[in-house]
Amino acid sequence: MNDSCKKIFEHTWHAVVALNSTGEITYTNPAFTEIFGYTFEEVLNKEFITLIAGDSKKTVQKKLENYNSQSINQEAPPPAKEILSITALHQSGRSLNIELSFLPIQQNGWNNIIAFARDLTSHKRLFRELKASRDSYWALSETTSDAILQINQDFTIQFANTAIKSVFGYSSEELKGKGFNLLFPPPIYKRYNSTFHKYFIIDDQHRKAKSLTNTIEILGQTRKGEIIPLEISVGNSRSVAGSRVLTCILRDITERKKTERKLKYLAYHDRLTDLGNRDFFNISLDNFLSLVKRSEETMGALLFLDLDGFKKVNDTLGHNIGDMILMECARRLSNCLRESDIVYRFSDDENSPAKTKEDLFRFGGDEFVILLTNLQKPTDGAVVAQKIIDSVKRPYFVKEYKTISKINLSVSVGIAMIPANGDDPASLISSADVAMYKAKELGNRYMYFTQEMNKRATERLLIENGIRNALENNTFKLHYQPLVADNGMIKGIEALIRWPHPEKGYIQPKQFIPIAEETGLMIPLGDWVFETACRQLKKWHSAGFTDLDMSINFSLRQFNREKIIEKLIEMIDKTGINPAKLKIEITESSIMKNPAEARVIMEKVKKNKAGIRIAIDDFGTGYSSLSYLSQFPIDIIKIDQSFVTNLDNPINEKIINTIIALALRYYSYKILETKLDDILTMFWGKNHH
Repeated sequence: MNDSCKKIFEHTWHAVVALNSTGEITYTNPAFTEIFGYTFEEVLNKEFITLIAGDSKKTVQKKLENYNSQSINQEAPPPAKEILSITALHQSGRSLNIELSFLPIQQNGWNNIIAFARDLTSHKRLFRELKASRDSYWALSETTSDAILQINQDFTIQFANTAIKSVFGYSSEELKGKGFNLLFPPPIYKRYNSTFHKYFIIDDQHRKAKSLTNTIEILGQTRKGEIIPLEISVGNSRSVAGSRVLTCILRDITERKKTERKLKYLAYHDRLTDLGNRDFFNISLDNFLSLVKRSEETMGALLFLDLDGFKKVNDTLGHNIGDMILMECARRLSNCLRESDIVYRFSDDENSPAKTKEDLFRFGGDEFVILLTNLQKPTDGAVVAQKIIDSVKRPYFVKEYKTISKINLSVSVGIAMIPANGDDPASLISSADVAMYKAKELGNRYMYFTQEMNKRATERLLIENGIRNALENNTFKLHYQPLVADNGMIKGIEALIRWPHPEKGYIQPKQFIPIAEETGLMIPLGDWVFETACRQLKKWHSAGFTDLDMSINFSLRQFNREKIIEKLIEMIDKTGINPAKLKIEITESSIMKNPAEARVIMEKVKKNKAGIRIAIDDFGTGYSSLSYLSQFPIDIIKIDQSFVTNLDNPINEKIINTIIALALRYYSYKILETKLDDILTMFWGKNHH
């Protein structure tokens, strides 16, 4: 139970007890201690049923089992609001007359229950005294803040205490002789008329019973026409003249209902953005799918959204700025939805989670889901998706202290059509998620789910799981490619990862490296490559090949990882390798994705572990220039093999000569003495792969 709910319950005079799906107590409020005598610590994880006495145990146990065997279904008729009059046990051992009701909550797929308990001992004592003495009856009725009425079998009010005015606005004199129905909206009274009559009927059927008491919840109507929720305790007794009368204690429970609604709202809404949460979404989708099954013409779409680059905002600017961005993003997404997009709404029934402006939900983090339920054709989903993309990519201006930050984000949207891409929540979410990742792969766009995507997603999942297994079982291999100078001498070795799959044979790096990047597996995979290559180089050095250098490829994710310097130092110290014999290679295109951050990390590498060299791999395939790269602490430029293939071609030769000449010009203060040979080494090495 979250802190907001607890704060609400701290101030209610009802005992509030939170139960898990097995009926164990997980929370109690201060009023519980006042009524039952136990502290929270004494009853934590204790079964609630142990607090119930005698025959009441069976009644309460059955009610709990009913709630736990049924999930909340908004299309089913709401369960009748039932308040039980039971006997409970005080900590001292004495019996308590308790009025008990339950509020079922379904959260994260589990049924939980909030129990509300009120001590009725004083009320039952009041009824006994009213029956014993008419004079005492009048006196006692004026000592309570609850409204008290006495009505005859014609449902004419015979008596009302003065507290009736604070609830309904009528004086006791005004109500005497008036019909009981005056206090209720006509439709409500009509619905409950038979309920009130049963108190007389049951007494006829059970002559041995001297009286009958029960409690119901109902809507009342004040003198001004306001509708208020009431709790009515009804007692069937005999008047002094011997005729049957009903004595009713009426209490305005507006505040309690507000508490219940607040609790339900908190359970189904995201606290940061105020959008519906995952549980609310599940209920909405279940209801819409039921509608789809009843009507073949009904069409909808599920849009799965993921903010591109949001993690970097959190990491660099902090979670406070990140939260501001999420709230603004939620506002923009809401504005993208039209009223025509909104068909499904929850009913006024109090058991519904809450009403919402639109079917927009936050799944957590930077993921949002939109449920469109009024589509005439499949392309309607694309219209909404494009509006979302255009809205999200507008700059965000966030003010913190005296600084205003301008932040740019984009969003990837996956669209799954309902029912074409699935007729159950799991398949629809999976389809939309697969389409979203395809959109993210292509960048800042929306994509409809296709079966081909599903096939690729299955293959990707198999590769992802295969990578995990290969890391656990140490089945990856490193192949070592020599870097040969023009004199035929081996100047260094480049470590290249290979994956001999037990079923598919060798899987190409271009097939599994991108998946490792996206899933975060590139970090442990890269660590394995670095440490394994360092150990092998150490063996070669020990064997007398001390001039050998080792080139190790780094991905963008590895380069941008937290504490990269500390990790490099740890692995170098662990293997005992000379860092001057190591070259870290990163592609030109990777650097250009975030050049400022890349330069900072490069400078840290050069500063904190002197001797490690940095190489730009595949130069010429990106959009940088040598003059721009001169701002980076780069030692070596490796020309992409596409430029050194077919050296007999005069054009290729001119390009190579130009690159080398420019490199000498812009890097002369770094490479005039030694780096030209390195450039030629890389050049010929690439040419003779």
